[in-house]
Amino acid sequence: MRVRGTSGRQRVVIAALAALVIAVTGCSDDRGSRDAAGTTRQQVGRMSLHEEFDRAGERYEHGQALLADAQARISDGVWTWNGGDVLPLPGDDAFGDVPDGATAENSYSFRTVRILHPEGATGAAADLEPMRRWFDEEGWRSRSAEIGQSTELRADTGDGWWVTWTVRKNGQYSVGVSSETFWTNDTDALVEAIAVRDPADFPEESAPGVSAPFPKWSDPVREP
Repeated sequence: MRVRGTSGRQRVVIAALAALVIAVTGCSDDRGSRDAAGTTRQQVGRMSLHEEFDRAGERYEHGQALLADAQARISDGVWTWNGGDVLPLPGDDAFGDVPDGATAENSYSFRTVRILHPEGATGAAADLEPMRRWFDEEGWRSRSAEIGQSTELRADTGDGWWVTWTVRKNGQYSVGVSSETFWTNDTDALVEAIAVRDPADFPEESAPGVSAPFPKWSDPVREP
């Protein structure tokens, strides 16, 4: 559109200024700062600790469901727990792409591992195939790598989670489910809010599908 009363050079300057305004306003919701759930730090900043607590619980349950599905692809027998799963971990060391500005103080992630000792297992490459078939069925990008005396097969689910299946020459196999980074207003405050309501009670071993319940905000609060 021709701007009346302006020269060609003035029109170029006006167009450049308009483009600059659009660029600046668009940067207020920079995609680079989005976490695994597609949430920005600004959006999380408007949330209360109670809201963050409930959202963390939903993410924990999602990870546990993914873990149960992964275990079922391998064995419905008894798996050994590798500690508890309920408490989040700092998000600056999470799987996948960590968003710009993420630190141990403003982000978190979830990680859970179960261990299996199949009879006669020696870490054969063929033992990767049941999990690889599942990854392919789901359309997840996966890759494998030999690490020392083990071979690891890892898949990106595409929605902020990773599944890792590891076979070892010593016969110890494991499946791990890990989230990417989630923003929080205060990692320590969120972890403490969960910890003081969590009885920290979990079995040493279980069949697939067994998980420690995530606490409710209304549960009794213990001394930290």
